[in-house]
Order: sequence, then C-alpha cells, then structure tokens
Amino acid sequence: MTEAPCRRTCDIISNLPDDVTDVILMCLPLQDAIRTSILSRKWRYRWTKVPKLTLDHTLWEYLSTRKVRARLNSRILYHLFSLRQGPINECRISNIPEPIHFREIDKLIFFVSRNELEQLVLELPKGEKYKLPSSIFTCSKMRHLTLHYCVVNPPPTFQTFSKLIRLQLLNVAISDKSLENLISRCPMLEDMELDIADPLNYIEINAPKLRSLNFGSKLNSICFKNTPLLTDVSIIVANDVNHDSVNRGTCNLVEFFGSLPALKNLCLGHSIIKTLITGIIDRIAMKLPMPLVNLRQIYLFDICLSDLDEIRCLLCLMKSSPYLEEIIVIINQAINKEGGDDLPALKLLEAQYDSGIKLNRLTKLRLIDVKGTKVEMEFIKLLLATSPMLEKMMISPYYIEPESPQTLVEILKEVNKFQRASSQARVFF
Repeated sequence: MTEAPCRRTCDIISNLPDDVTDVILMCLPLQDAIRTSILSRKWRYRWTKVPKLTLDHTLWEYLSTRKVRARLNSRILYHLFSLRQGPINECRISNIPEPIHFREIDKLIFFVSRNELEQLVLELPKGEKYKLPSSIFTCSKMRHLTLHYCVVNPPPTFQTFSKLIRLQLLNVAISDKSLENLISRCPMLEDMELDIADPLNYIEINAPKLRSLNFGSKLNSICFKNTPLLTDVSIIVANDVNHDSVNRGTCNLVEFFGSLPALKNLCLGHSIIKTLITGIIDRIAMKLPMPLVNLRQIYLFDICLSDLDEIRCLLCLMKSSPYLEEIIVIINQAINKEGGDDLPALKLLEAQYDSGIKLNRLTKLRLIDVKGTKVEMEFIKLLLATSPMLEKMMISPYYIEPESPQTLVEILKEVNKFQRASSQARVFF
C-alpha cells in the first residue's frame, strides 16, 4: 500500500515531456543536473543531451567543498567531453578562480566550437588576457558572442559570422583594423557593445543591420559607413584622446549624422564631440543640411557651455531635430569658465531668440552640475522660452562653494523669473 504513491511520483517524473525535462536541467547547476541521473531510467544521462553548458561559480564552489582543485583540470574536462551528446547551442564559462590554465580553456573552447555553438559567454577574471583560439571563428551558427578579458585576433582564414546578431567585447585587446574587419564580416549584427582595452585610432562601422551601439573605448575618431537602421548610439570615450592624430580618416559633424538616418537616441561624451567639431574646417553651421527627423533623445556628457564651438554644436543638434522630446546635459565644471571667455557663447545664446528657434516637441529637460554661471542661466532661459510643450525641467546643481557667484537659492529665484512658453512647465531642483 505504501509503495503506490512512490510509483506514481516516479511515473510522473519519468513521463515528463523531453522539452520540459531540458528546461529543468538547464535551470540547474551542472553538478545538480548530473545528480538527476538517479531519478529514473529515463533521466539517466539525460543531462548529457541538454544544449546548454554552464560552468560558473556554483561549479567551482562545489568542487572546492569536495577538496577538488577549483580550476579547470584535465580530468574534469575529459569526463565532460566523453559524456556529452548532441549539440551545445549555448555555453557560459565564468567566475573561474585563479590560477587559470589557458591550455585547458583552449580544450574547452575547441570542444564547444565543434558542437554547433550558437551562443558563447566567456567571462575571465582580470589579469593576463586570454588569447582566443582560432577555433572559435569556425562556429558558423554563432548568434551571440560575449568576451571578457581576451585577446582577439581573427585568423586570415576567417570569412564570416553570418548569423551573429549580438557582439559584446569587454576589456578586450584588438586592433582597430581587426575590429573593423570583424564587424564587417557580421552582416546580421544588430546589437554591439564595445569596451576595448587599448586606445583605438580610427574605426569605421560597416553594419547594415545594426540597431544599437554602445561604445566605451578610448577612440580618436569613428565613422559610420553603412548603418541605415542604427537607432541607438552611445559613445562615451575617455577625455585624454588626441583629436589631431587621426591617421586613416576624420569624421565631422555633418558626416557623422548624415550616416545615421534612423537615429533615435543619442548619447555622446565630451571627447567625441570635440572630435566631431575639430573635423570641421569652417565655422560650425547652426543647422545640419539634413534634418534628424527620428531623433527623440539627446544625452551629452561633460559639455563646456562657455566653449563657443561646443554650444554651437549643441544648438545645431537642437535646431536640426524637429521631433526632439528630451535633452539631458551634464556640464563639465572642470573646464567650464566664468568671466571674459563666456562672452562669445553668451552673445550666441542671446541671438537665438531672434533666430526663430522652436523646440515644439520637447517635453523633458535635465541639466546636471549647474553652477549658476551667466551662460548656464541664459541657456536655461532660452530653453524655457522656446519649448511650448515642456512639462518638466530638472536642474541638478553643482556643489556650491561659499565664494560661488550664486547660491542655490539665488539660482532658483532667477529661474522662476524666466518666461515660459509652456504653461505646464515645472522646474525641479
């Protein structure tokens, strides 16, 4: 009598559909998935056919509690390789404790690359970078590739990742030319995040399907060659790059935005802005030759409002974006100057009231690190006066020192005196 419930439970476990079994096994740490072999005859070695292989901190912690060396060793790999059956669509290798033996990781990469790999996440710890073996570039079905702390040098025989749609290179060492070639050989690439360890001089992006780009590397210049679908662009690079040392080409403001017809969300750092305006021989135009009809959000880091070229660049973007909805500006007070150097920028802002500037779709505005300089206050005044649909202006003040020209209260009083084109506009500190 007491055996019947057990048999019924065993029958339920044994009769689960294969896809349900696979989902359960993929959610378990590798060592627990292996243990399921004792549940029933149907579950025996079922884990060897699961298309997902995860070697992460749970495995290394388990091995360390069993007094096994918490690194990849030949015995573990041998058993893993000998028991595995079927394709490995997804492989994640992360949180490997030191010391790392690159030779054993080579074996693992070689093994998964021969098993119809579609997604690889290789997160290695800081230290000596791991040279990615050429075997990974033979994965014709690769769709997602994420690499941390690696040296990437595609072999001359590499032809294409014809199915790759997402690429993440974080703290990776790769030359600008190799990076260009890699991107151009991923014709289906849609999403890319790049944080290259060494400074890049010039990079040309040729990616006809690309929709999102997040670039956080040191870079002198960037050019978009074939990116008709690119909607989200974020380029936040270091401030210590040399804007005058671009060897293989330059890209100015007009060329940059002329290659981004679908641009919707833009995030630029101070350094790339300086590069774009440095590439202009004549004075920066107050409006681009082509309207940015899809641009909805502008997010600019470390802008110097007292710099005439930078304020012209900002005004140019505003005037060229008829459907702009949100502006976020972080002011760089380290380079922002108060005094005589403000005069050209101040006169330029004052002249905009008669230029017919209208931000008819702007609803949100945020200014960060405001100190209350004359240029900043004139910029705020201009935005309030030319934004009939504005709903919210957020002002985050810079640390106000006792000797500052204005206190926080004085800034607030002055802003409240400004004329507002929108009856529903509210200013928040």
